[in-house]
Amino acid sequence: MIHCNTNFRFLVNLMKKATKSQALTAQMSVAPRTVLHFLVEVEAVRPWEYVFVTGSLPVLGGWIPSNAFVLFPDPDSARQRWEGEVEIGLDPVKFRYFIGYYLHSGKKEEKNASFFFFFFELVVSKWESFLSPRSVLPTVESVSGVCHLHVTDKFGWSSGKNLVSEASLMGKSQNEILLRFHGSPFKFCKKRYAERSYCIKVTPFDLRHREAGSVDDDDNEENQDVMQPILPSYSVAHIAILSSDDPHYREQSPSGDRFKVDSDYFVFRTRSVAVEFLGFRIELFTYDEQNGPSTDRFAIAYALPSSFHGTFGVAGEPLLVNNRPVGQINVEYLFIRPLLISCWTQKMDVSYAKHWKKRQPLEVGHRGMGNSYTKMNAGRENTIHSLNTAAKRGADYVEFDVQLSKDKIAVIFHDFHVLVTVAKRRTPRLETQPPEAASDYHEIAVKDLKLKQLQLLRLEHYKAQTQTKQNYTKVSAEADEQDERLPFPTLVDALRQVDSSVGFNIEIKYPMMQKNGLHECENYFERNDYIDIILNDVLGSAGDRRIVFSSFDPDCCALLAAKQHLYPVLFLCVGVTTRYEPFVDLRSSTSNSAVNFAACIDILGVNFHTEDLLRDPSPIQRARKLGLISFVWGDDLDNKENIDYFKKVLRVDGLIYDRIGEIETRRNVFLVEREAKTSLFRQSNSPTTSRTVSLDEGPPSPSASENSHSSGSTISSNNSFYLSHLQASFPARKMSIALEDVQVNNSNGLHDKNLFTSNNCLHSAPFS
Repeated sequence: MIHCNTNFRFLVNLMKKATKSQALTAQMSVAPRTVLHFLVEVEAVRPWEYVFVTGSLPVLGGWIPSNAFVLFPDPDSARQRWEGEVEIGLDPVKFRYFIGYYLHSGKKEEKNASFFFFFFELVVSKWESFLSPRSVLPTVESVSGVCHLHVTDKFGWSSGKNLVSEASLMGKSQNEILLRFHGSPFKFCKKRYAERSYCIKVTPFDLRHREAGSVDDDDNEENQDVMQPILPSYSVAHIAILSSDDPHYREQSPSGDRFKVDSDYFVFRTRSVAVEFLGFRIELFTYDEQNGPSTDRFAIAYALPSSFHGTFGVAGEPLLVNNRPVGQINVEYLFIRPLLISCWTQKMDVSYAKHWKKRQPLEVGHRGMGNSYTKMNAGRENTIHSLNTAAKRGADYVEFDVQLSKDKIAVIFHDFHVLVTVAKRRTPRLETQPPEAASDYHEIAVKDLKLKQLQLLRLEHYKAQTQTKQNYTKVSAEADEQDERLPFPTLVDALRQVDSSVGFNIEIKYPMMQKNGLHECENYFERNDYIDIILNDVLGSAGDRRIVFSSFDPDCCALLAAKQHLYPVLFLCVGVTTRYEPFVDLRSSTSNSAVNFAACIDILGVNFHTEDLLRDPSPIQRARKLGLISFVWGDDLDNKENIDYFKKVLRVDGLIYDRIGEIETRRNVFLVEREAKTSLFRQSNSPTTSRTVSLDEGPPSPSASENSHSSGSTISSNNSFYLSHLQASFPARKMSIALEDVQVNNSNGLHDKNLFTSNNCLHSAPFS
């Protein structure tokens, strides 16, 4: 394996020098007062990987992974115990561990540039993504000038909880490449070849260097390097089988993994810092039902950079046996580029991508107050007014659809097409017709109209010609309508003008191929540019607002997860349906397929279609088993009985429906919780006798969770800030704070017994 090159020792020496340089810089800038010692146990670290720590201090990189502090393995631990130490001041320190490796682009830099940081790029593979990072208080924990000395951390575990996440693209040169095989990817010239079963193995390689493990005779060419580089420009390719019980990425089998035609869905993933030189060797091994996979390769294909036209598509590569073509293999590919925007830097201080606080199901206003173009509604959907009205009526979140106009501005609108009113040529016959006969409709895509055109043209819903117009709202506004009621508000307008207490479920529209052979909107924007523009608006204008992304397009979900780890993502699924035209993409064909895909790309969860779950609710249980959150959407939620079924029986985490708050009065759950916390601290001036603070080992007192709410148990406001720091720094083994149980009741019957924790002691974080 190229990662285990003997020249790798050279990199280790460079890392040691960089570590010493970081420590020296810290000593020069801040007078050291104590030593912070790190020791962490990690179950599995591959030979080319290292363990790092990043945190709130410059010596720990200031949460920027490329500047993180590298740990080194205990020589007697088989790379399972990693340690290191830095000199720090006496201020509180927060930190996280992560696992990463280095890639080498092979590009020449300026001679006076730092060799280590310019020639090698750190790729994060896994990291601790729990909401609150680890923390230490040097003033309390330091013993003989050293703190955290006899503490052994366990990677991914904190406060009794485990959360390790796949890392997003955190470097400017990093790209993620996905190769996919599904349906019938093989086409053979001979029938006997087509009747066999095969295993597929994919190996990336750099065109500038000899292939690792290649046995071909024509490798020894003069223009190829005889010696391998210190590090490769790509990572090892891992496989995820979405059609299996375990859809997560893993290492490939030596002779590949068996592919079942018209049944399996294979995804191979690698990362590269030099995609212009990246190729793939695709090998087929025959599979025998009795003996399993053969160790002898049957056929080989090469996917070269010239095969990939754009960032998404399908490439047909010839299959070769003894350098003679015997067939073709179709490879679907997707290139994910890093998010490069000026308003935001990828850091590791906080992530809500996998954070979800368990409570009563959240209720989400569909398009604000609901669909108005194909259903009866008092106001126009997807407007600032509709979103604010839903917020006033107690919606926890509002859901709306975002797409780009021709001038690449993110606008809020549901459908891909609109009807433009076109005046007919005047004729004597036309003058005798009714007034509406003087105009006609022309269908045009939203992507082909600039924002000003969308706001000025006379537009109708694309179904206006086939439905009764009397009961539905027109797309275009009347001349005297207020600005907040106008269609096509921009995403930035919504982020700035809608009540900040309500969360946003931003559905990113992207057209897909349907099973009837029709594409929702052809020749659309390139996905990377499309997603980057929307993320730029959100990251630049969202502030502290709660944000959840969602999309029916699985590749958009993959891009959202790979480009950032701040906001969570939900995969929207249609599933088995008779109401809508289903999509061709197998990942959304069934609810179980959607669950497997969401688990594969490590996103928050799935937004299921109620029609499918009312037929078979088992995908909810599978999602829960895989640690996924479940939302539901659909016309079935117009029925109050169905809402109660999904809330009380299936216990989903969120419901998206029309006309929220019209039947039952409700309040925003986040406002209710905030008021409860404020009320708790207002009582802090009253005498208290039941508060106890102990630094002894042991869990919190049982009285803290067994009693109902009491008016006599509070925490002094003078001590609350200090206690919150103690809670963050000392787990249950060192500290016990006995508090009377706090219960909060709102109109939804919400009971929250965790209002006073180290995570939200003074203020509620977004998504809490």
